[in-house]
Amino acid sequence: MAIVRATLMLLCVSLLPACTGPRLAEDAPPGVNLAGSWRLDHGASDDPQKVLEQMRAQAMKIIGRQSAPVVMTTRGGKQVPAQGPESGPDPALAQPPAPGSHFDPLQRSPMAHVIKNTVARGDFLTVRQGPGEFVLDYGTSKRTFIPGQHSVVSAEGGVGDQTSGWKDRGYLIEVKPQNGPLMTEQYTLSADGKELVMRLHIAASELPAVNLTRIYRRAEDAPQPLPNSD
Repeated sequence: MAIVRATLMLLCVSLLPACTGPRLAEDAPPGVNLAGSWRLDHGASDDPQKVLEQMRAQAMKIIGRQSAPVVMTTRGGKQVPAQGPESGPDPALAQPPAPGSHFDPLQRSPMAHVIKNTVARGDFLTVRQGPGEFVLDYGTSKRTFIPGQHSVVSAEGGVGDQTSGWKDRGYLIEVKPQNGPLMTEQYTLSADGKELVMRLHIAASELPAVNLTRIYRRAEDAPQPLPNSD
């Protein structure tokens, strides 16, 4: 019996991350259909520039702490740091350059890259769902998922483990990079079915955790852009 238990444990380890938690469903819940053409409603969505500015402010505080001089004190007859950085600078946060040059502390931040890449996909989104398939088509790029399946994909810092599938009444995508923050995307419909809600969560890494919500409306119901007089 002990041999059987040991064999099962080894099998579970070899199948990670399949054994790390409940699997996402392969089939959509009854009556849940996210398919359609959608357009981003900027007014109802989080402003990504404000999110990035908040991240910059947090980064500057962290860099300031890392750059603070170490003050030594005597404890138990030994000289130990009383304050200041306990470790070296975080390589994900850019250090201030010489005075007068442009400086962005998020230049190397994987968390900021996720936000910027999400925004760069554009305002239009076509969702297609069917047996064994879930597609997010942005017009200039397309992401195809197989519900309930695990795969290795390109991610911040190299590659990552991706799982996706149906959870509750929405579609969930989770990416665990080898060298980067855990990221989850959840797509759900509003109660009246007129809005597609995308909630992006980036787990804490070089900065505190970040959330970004984007609201899409049916393309025919979305607010029309103002005419350009140029």
